[in-house]
Amino acid sequence: MAAASQTALQRLRKEYRNIMRDPPPCITARPHPSNILRWYFVIEGPEDTPYQHGLYMGKLVFPDSYPYKPPAVYMLTPSGRFKPNTKLCLSMSDFHPEEWNAIWGVGSVLTGLLSFMVGNEDTVGSMRSTDAEKRKYATASHDWNEKDKMFAELFPELLRSERTSPASADARGTPQAGAGVSKAHSRAGNNGTDAPARQGGPNHKTRAAGSGSESSENQPEKQSESLVSLFGWMVVLVSVLAVLWKVMQHMTL
Repeated sequence: MAAASQTALQRLRKEYRNIMRDPPPCITARPHPSNILRWYFVIEGPEDTPYQHGLYMGKLVFPDSYPYKPPAVYMLTPSGRFKPNTKLCLSMSDFHPEEWNAIWGVGSVLTGLLSFMVGNEDTVGSMRSTDAEKRKYATASHDWNEKDKMFAELFPELLRSERTSPASADARGTPQAGAGVSKAHSRAGNNGTDAPARQGGPNHKTRAAGSGSESSENQPEKQSESLVSLFGWMVVLVSVLAVLWKVMQHMTL
């Protein structure tokens, strides 16, 4: 196993932070825990395509000279579009190092792969199948992923058993959801407005809403009191200035 150069190490760490903060649509990607030159990713089948509801794992194998040379790209989960565990010939893969640009990274490679996946162009490592067959692969992808140890290790939250288990849903504080429920919806369930009700029971939210209403009602009264106080001080100041003015006029006379 080749060791990553310092340049590759720094670059891939930075890309991991970026992709965690702003992941590409329909894509989840993570490096292998013990080898940052080997990344695994999952493509969520886009809506209105034969891949909808499918989850497809693949891997990127980076050279130690990355980012100056491109990674090798493989798809692992059967999809009907690519031959499993076969190196793919893409413009952003190691099949075409002459076309590689060092400013490209994990996000751009996987976005390009997704675009190629939903198209019909042939390449080394691709295969042909009907839309009906691809839909069957999409349904079967979950069973395949359940049996794959690397998928379970790196993407446990995407396992069907985790996404549909009532115990898992309760542990996350979310309602039971099917495999088609998006990750964004799950995150909303974890951090959403139903959290106070879970913590304090059904009346907790009512009390919180009531206290907020009382606070908003008291706020105008406090503002009025402040304005009255300010006006009073202004009157006093004007009166003092008037007295001083009269005293100064008397002294000049």
